[in-house]
Amino acid sequence: MPGRGGQTRQTTFTFKVDGNTLTGTVSGFRGEMPISDGQINGDQISFNQTMEFNGNTMKLVYKGTVSGDEIKFTRTREGGEGRTQEFTAKRAN
Repeated sequence: MPGRGGQTRQTTFTFKVDGNTLTGTVSGFRGEMPISDGQINGDQISFNQTMEFNGNTMKLVYKGTVSGDEIKFTRTREGGEGRTQEFTAKRAN
């Protein structure tokens, strides 16, 4: 996943699907955090991740397209601050 200064960071997504509802966690350098508002509609996936940063709450919005063992994601901050990041997640074996 894209990080600060053009660096990449290893991130693990753990998903559980129940009908059209998606739950799970995002694990990375800040530890494991739950996802919220997860949904699946055909090959489309979306969820949010809320983080505390310097006393402020920040919500990240993930949207992706599932294709085989990959998900092509876009990630934005709620409210539109910052740039949209694009990355591809691959299923771990």
